[in-house]
Amino acid sequence: MPKVFTVSQFVEAVRGLLRETLPLVTVQGEVTGYQRSSSQYVFFELKDERSRVKCFHLQHEVRTSLEDGMEVKITGWPSLFVKSGGFHLRVTDVELVGEGALRKAFEETKKRLEREGLFRPERKRSLPRFPESIGLVTSREAAAYTDVLRILRNRWPLVKVKFVHVKVQGAGAVREIVKAIELFSAQARVELLIVTRGGGSLEDLQAFNDEGVARAIFASPLPVVVGVGHERDVTIADYVADVRASTPSNAAERVVPDRTEVLHRLEVMAGRTARAVAGTIEVETGLVRELTERMSRTVEERTARVRLRLTRFSGLAGTMVERTGRLMAELDHLVSRLGHRFSQRLADARAGVTTLSTLLQSLSPLAILKRGYTITFQADGRVVKRSRQLDTGQSIRTRFGQGEARSTVTSTS
Repeated sequence: MPKVFTVSQFVEAVRGLLRETLPLVTVQGEVTGYQRSSSQYVFFELKDERSRVKCFHLQHEVRTSLEDGMEVKITGWPSLFVKSGGFHLRVTDVELVGEGALRKAFEETKKRLEREGLFRPERKRSLPRFPESIGLVTSREAAAYTDVLRILRNRWPLVKVKFVHVKVQGAGAVREIVKAIELFSAQARVELLIVTRGGGSLEDLQAFNDEGVARAIFASPLPVVVGVGHERDVTIADYVADVRASTPSNAAERVVPDRTEVLHRLEVMAGRTARAVAGTIEVETGLVRELTERMSRTVEERTARVRLRLTRFSGLAGTMVERTGRLMAELDHLVSRLGHRFSQRLADARAGVTTLSTLLQSLSPLAILKRGYTITFQADGRVVKRSRQLDTGQSIRTRFGQGEARSTVTSTS
């Protein structure tokens, strides 16, 4: 005899069976009967030429604006209503289909967020000049991932990249991108974020036109750089971002400096500093020489005057002998004081010259090389700043902190 279910037991059994066999599905069709209830629920039906299915979700869960007649892809769980037993899809994600609907939704979202102030230029933050750590949000299968990492390593190898893999299109992409941005924002282990993907159709880029992604970028305490698609591709995320990059590669170029340019600037600054210090040493050396000569003349003049006085009174007898002794003692004391002062001033001047010389040596370009940097020159002596300056088979010379090495270019990238 078959088992007898109560109605509630039967509905729950079928609900459980649906969860096990179809845990998450994506269905495409046309929206009809769209309505918002006072209880914050959104109800509509998805139909094609033969069938239709009921759908519902909470208003705050899906921010995509829908209306009857739109072609959409719905992602959700198939289930039954407990009270009515009616079959439905519990919606978790909505993706518009069709250029017209996507363009209309894009313009509506843009106007609404612009009115709220999410695009204001004055709220956008500047990027750190020399970041030590960067957060990267994209798909590891995307070309953007390898392009960004390659450019970051070539331009500024010192930077650390923390990566979170996400879908960049299709069902669940919005939810994963938002979660990644919130994760980086909460941990605060990086100084800025790059959110990026390659080019594609308006439908492919839909996740970056989603209001949820835009609000996550706006709420992030970290500066956010968005580089989506090609230069002609503009998304809602670009408008909200602190910095909009034209491509994923451009996003990498915007966040880190070029090490060759930085090294060149350091060399120029070191040369200027060395010349300035050399000039200061020359001036100070002249002052020390002039002071020495002046003190020597003073000692000689005072000594001559005292000796002259002693000579004048050397013929006196009796009571003048004692006075002569005092004058001699005064002379010795004066000579001792002058000699001590002269020695002290000379020692101070030499110490100043030594300090300036040490500073000059520390700022020398050679000292920079001793810390591990190198400079590569072409055959005509020009400094190599970019790989495109070189040709295969060309001879180059590399300068280290100690010594040089000559080599031949076998390939460039």
